[in-house]
Amino acid sequence: MATKSAVPSVPPSARLALAGVLATVCVAGLVAARYLHLRSDSVPLLLCRAERGPFVHQVKVKGEVESSANVDVACEVRSRSSAWIRILEVVPEGTRVEPGDFLVRLDSSLLEEERTRQQAVCEDLAARVAQARSRLKTAEYNRDHYLQSEYALAHRDAEMAVFTAEEQVRQAKQSLEASRKLLGMGFITFKQFQADEFGLQRAETELRVAKRKRFVLENFTRPRRLIELETAVVAARARLKSLEHVLQRNQELLADIEQQIRKCIIRAPVAGVVVLNHLYHNDHAHLVAPGELTMERRVLVRLPDPRHMQVKALVTEDKIAAVRPGVKATIELEAFPHVLLEGEVVRVNEYPEPDSFMGSAVKKYQTIVRVHNPLSGMRPGLTAEVTFSLAQLGDAIQLPRQAVFKHGDRDYCICVSGDRWEVRPITLGPSNGKAVVVRSGLTQGESVVLCPEAYRDKVEMPPNVPGAGPQRADPDGRLVRAGAPS
Repeated sequence: MATKSAVPSVPPSARLALAGVLATVCVAGLVAARYLHLRSDSVPLLLCRAERGPFVHQVKVKGEVESSANVDVACEVRSRSSAWIRILEVVPEGTRVEPGDFLVRLDSSLLEEERTRQQAVCEDLAARVAQARSRLKTAEYNRDHYLQSEYALAHRDAEMAVFTAEEQVRQAKQSLEASRKLLGMGFITFKQFQADEFGLQRAETELRVAKRKRFVLENFTRPRRLIELETAVVAARARLKSLEHVLQRNQELLADIEQQIRKCIIRAPVAGVVVLNHLYHNDHAHLVAPGELTMERRVLVRLPDPRHMQVKALVTEDKIAAVRPGVKATIELEAFPHVLLEGEVVRVNEYPEPDSFMGSAVKKYQTIVRVHNPLSGMRPGLTAEVTFSLAQLGDAIQLPRQAVFKHGDRDYCICVSGDRWEVRPITLGPSNGKAVVVRSGLTQGESVVLCPEAYRDKVEMPPNVPGAGPQRADPDGRLVRAGAPS
């Protein structure tokens, strides 16, 4: 006969206690799972605190010292035989010079040879000009001599011939009239009378010839001769003028060559400290030195005025918006460490500096900073570190820039208080790239999550309605739209 095992019965009170323990374990498990979910395996939880203290926004860039009152001394020699001119002697860099002091001596041998050839050309032209001037005087003398002597004598002879012929005609007429009377009286023969008639005809012919010669002299010979003589004068004058012009041009060329020779000795136009320039050719750069080659208009020496110094710096495009004329700056030179100079931005270029083919893609803008109190011994070319003071607050709540994120039109941070996480809207002030000023929405000492972007999908974000405008927090901490009633 089988026997049944007895199962002890559980009292109702024990059942209720067991159910309560199981419920507690489940709630604890849910809380732990939620906490473990927030602390993701991929992103460790990093916290920071909202700190109150002084805020400084500064931008530091490297630059190069230069003078704002530079005088560039360039090569002014134009060599016609070659584009290059050799440097023979250079004053040492750093030498203090006064106006008129020696700076550079260039090779003038080719110019001196050209001057010798040009002097020979000018002397030959001067001789030809003298000959042309003599020919002009001879032509003018021939013209004046013809008018005053030759023509006057020929005209007088022509008048005398006419007068003589007229007198002979008058005498021939008288003789013929007497012969006619004598012929009528029978004292002469008829042949004698015909001889007197022939004499009158001959005298009249000679008178006509004399008048014709006078007419030809006055109307043909004289004008033709004057034209010939005047043409000779004009031609001689034109030849002389042409040679004088050629001589003048060659003399100017000679004077220019002599001026170029004088320019081979370069002297200081103003007082200053010598800074030798770099020459760029043959794919490399080097300082001006004896034996090097240069050409016209290349700057050889710079004479900066040490009383007016400035720093030329390049500011990247992510910082250029805050750097503008009038911004104060401090300058520290590598040659004079721990000595701070005061300065001010005077110019920011509108366009970035051109990049080389292998250069960086980051745009850089040239910025000029005037130095208010230049040091003794400060010279161009020194490396300087320029610090621009863009913003400074004596007391402000600050957060690391990585603790703030954007959602919609507002800035937020995630505050942590124990196990409580809260998405907090905040109003930001200026930022220096590392820290940002929190004007409202946060108090000193609150814990804030760094890298909040990693937790956006793990916390409850406020609603974001596009185009609704920025949000603000009401007195109870609830998010409302700007302009909405509290």
